[in-house]
Amino acid sequence: MTAVFVLTSFILLPLGAMAQETYPAKDITYICGSNPGGGFDTFARGMAPFFYKQVKAVVPGAKGGEIKVKNMAGGGRAKAVIYMHQDARPDGYTISDFNRADMYKFIYGSEKLPFDIKDFAWVAAFTKTLRVVVSKKNGPKTFADMVVAAKKQPPLIASSTVGSSEHMETIWFKEVVGLPGKITSTGGSSVTVGALIRGDADLALMDYAAIRTLIDSGDVNFLVSMTDERLVPNVPTIVEVGYPKCLDFIGGKGRNIIGPPKLDPKAKATIIAIFKKMVADPEFQAWCEKTGNELAPVYDKDQETEMMKYINAILANLQVFQKYGL
Repeated sequence: MTAVFVLTSFILLPLGAMAQETYPAKDITYICGSNPGGGFDTFARGMAPFFYKQVKAVVPGAKGGEIKVKNMAGGGRAKAVIYMHQDARPDGYTISDFNRADMYKFIYGSEKLPFDIKDFAWVAAFTKTLRVVVSKKNGPKTFADMVVAAKKQPPLIASSTVGSSEHMETIWFKEVVGLPGKITSTGGSSVTVGALIRGDADLALMDYAAIRTLIDSGDVNFLVSMTDERLVPNVPTIVEVGYPKCLDFIGGKGRNIIGPPKLDPKAKATIIAIFKKMVADPEFQAWCEKTGNELAPVYDKDQETEMMKYINAILANLQVFQKYGL
């Protein structure tokens, strides 16, 4: 009996000790819903060492916390979202990126998923998406010129993948401004750039970081920014030209990170504390500036508020997007 008691104690003590280990006690899996090399993947892998750098500063006794990126592309990011909702454990060792454009197709569109996306634990969003409208080199030079030219010859407006945030925001811009013309999907931002350079497209609404080099070189014309304040001194904002409603849907928060439904609150609080420490790190700030990621972080309930605003804008304007086959 004594031998059994001693053996049992020997087996149970390490298990008890393991159960009480300081979080994070092991690696954290970061599910990336796209293939290696894309914007989401690049941000995840670039951010990972900065996160790990701050783990010990926030949790001195932690033995883990290194982020391991796992790509789970498929179904237009649906594979990753389904995994996070149905299979990922809510213990704080699995987090994921989330594209806010997926809100439409996974809740209201043809790719609707059999669960409520609002169930996810909203953890953080790191960047502010800066959108701008540009024209081809020999196209209109100002926003006013664009409006006049469009009435004479409806423009071809290039956009990214169907259902992407860029595509949906292009629809919103066209509808709010009342711009005639046709939106064509190019399948990706790089292809959109090529269409502008060749003159195959007249206009495009794009991420400022992605098109800035061509703006600076004069290969495209910068017509208006989808921001409250000017990005450059001589180009007006969409508010200044009279269409503030564009900002109800265009831009917003990017580089969103979520956890599974019912994410452990202590683990979530620790992850957020590490992220906040990371964002304050000058080296991380320099990396974001170098890579064109405009830092404007929000966390937890503030991120959830942003996402619900986006959902509500979709709900109130479903007919706008359905008109374009979404």
